[in-house]
Amino acid sequence: MKHLAPVTRRSVKKAGSWEDFVCVVATLFNNIIGAFGGSAPISGYIADKCTIKPPENR
Repeated sequence: MKHLAPVTRRSVKKAGSWEDFVCVVATLFNNIIGAFGGSAPISGYIADKCTIKPPENR
């Protein structure tokens, strides 16, 4: 997983194994809580930061 959106032409640094672990746990926790109809704002925030959204083309 990549955790930073590119601003320049430099390549994005690959996430470390512990960062990947945090992202997987946060996403899994969100999915389990969501299956029961609940939500956890902090893990939702962390999971959102783990995904890179494509830049908007103007």
